[in-house]
Amino acid sequence: MAFTLKSRQNNQVADINMVPLIDVMLVLLIIFMVAAPMLTTGMDVSLPESRTGKNIESQIPVVTLAGDGSYQFEGTFLNAFQLQAELKKLATGSAIAQGVIVRGDQHVSYGKVVELMDIIREAGFTNVGLSSQQAVATTGSTR
Repeated sequence: MAFTLKSRQNNQVADINMVPLIDVMLVLLIIFMVAAPMLTTGMDVSLPESRTGKNIESQIPVVTLAGDGSYQFEGTFLNAFQLQAELKKLATGSAIAQGVIVRGDQHVSYGKVVELMDIIREAGFTNVGLSSQQAVATTGSTR
C-alpha cells in the first residue's frame, strides 16, 4: 500500500480570476459613459433670432463670443491676442475667401462685437458673417 497523499497546499490553481477584472471594467465603462457628454459641451451662447437667416453647412471657422466677453475658437477659450494668433495661422488663400463666422450672445454689447470683428480682420480675413438662430414662424406680419 504505497499510496502518496498530496497535500492541499501543493495544488495551486494557475488560472487568473476574471470576475474582479470584469467588475472593474464595467464600473469604468459606466463612469466614462456618464462623464463623456459633460466633456463635450461648449460655451453656452444665447443667439439672437433671424427670420431670413440660412444654415451654413461647411467648414467655415467659427468664433464664439460669450455674454461675459470671452472668446472661444475650436473648442478652446482664448484671449484677444491668442485668438488673433490662431486666426493668422489659419489665414490662407482659400480660408480667407471663406471667411469667419461670429457666434455672439445676444446680450453682448455692440462694442465687443466690433472689437472681435477688428481682431478677425487684423488676422487677414475680410469676410465676417454673424450667426443667429432661426426665428419661430408667426402667422401674421407686424409691419
